Amino acid sequence: MDELLRMEHVSKRFGDFYANRDINLSVRKGEVHTLLGENGAGKSTLMNVLIGLYQPTEGKIFLNGKEVRIDSPAQAVKLGIGMVHQEFMLIPGFTVTENIKVGREISTPNLASRLFGKSMETLDTKAMRKDAKKALKTIGLQIEDYVKVAGLPVGYMQFIEIARELDKTGIRILVFDEPTAVLTESEADRLLEAMRVISSQGIAIIFITHRLDEVMAVADGMTILRDGEFVARKEIKDTNVVEIAELMIGRKVE
Repeated sequence: MDELLRMEHVSKRFGDFYANRDINLSVRKGEVHTLLGENGAGKSTLMNVLIGLYQPTEGKIFLNGKEVRIDSPAQAVKLGIGMVHQEFMLIPGFTVTENIKVGREISTPNLASRLFGKSMETLDTKAMRKDAKKALKTIGLQIEDYVKVAGLPVGYMQFIEIARELDKTGIRILVFDEPTAVLTESEADRLLEAMRVISSQGIAIIFITHRLDEVMAVADGMTILRDGEFVARKEIKDTNVVEIAELMIGRKVE
C-alpha cells in the first residue's frame, strides 16, 4: 500500500524537556497503525503535533509525499486529518444529528438571509439528517438521529464522536486516542470492527492504546515509543505480544 503520512525526525521541546525527540512515523493508506508506549512515552504529544495543537521544534510532516505545515486543528481538518479524543466533546442538549453536524451545518437561503446575510439562512435539517445517518451507518451504530445525546450510554457517545469525524469532507487520517478505555468488552469489540470498516474505505487509522490484545486483533503495523524517542516500527505479522512488551518497557519479560 502507498505511504499516506510520514513524520520525519520530529522533535517537540517544552523548555529544556523533550516530549518527543527525533521520531519517525510512517502510515499507509487504509492501514490501522498502532502507536504504542507506556504513559509518558510521547504518544499524545506526537499526535497533538499531527493535528496542529503543537508546532514541532524540529522535523517535517509529509502527506502523499508532499511536505505540509499544520499550524492549527482547522488546518489539519482541511488536510483530511481528524481525531477522536478521550474526553467526549458532545453537546448534551443537542440531538445526534446536531452533534455530528455542529460547525458544518447545512443551510438554505431565505428572504432574511438575502437582507441580513448568511447567518440568517434556514437549517436544512433533512440534508443534515441524511449526512448523519450515512456516517452512523458506516460504523454500524443503530440509533435514531433525532435522539438527544444527554443520557445515552458511554459506548454510544464514543461512536457518535467517530461519526462526527467521518462526516468531515475528505477525511484521510483518523486518530483514535485510547477509544476503548471507557467501553465495555462488547462495545470495544464493536469499535474494533468499525475500525476495520473505516480502513477498508482507504482511511488510515492511528490507534493509541495500551491493550496489546486489541493491537494484535486489529492493527496492521505499529510504531513503538519509549521516553519520548522512537524505538521500532513493526508489522503485526512479524511480531508477538512478548516482543512488543519488551520493546515498550526496554527489558526482557517472562
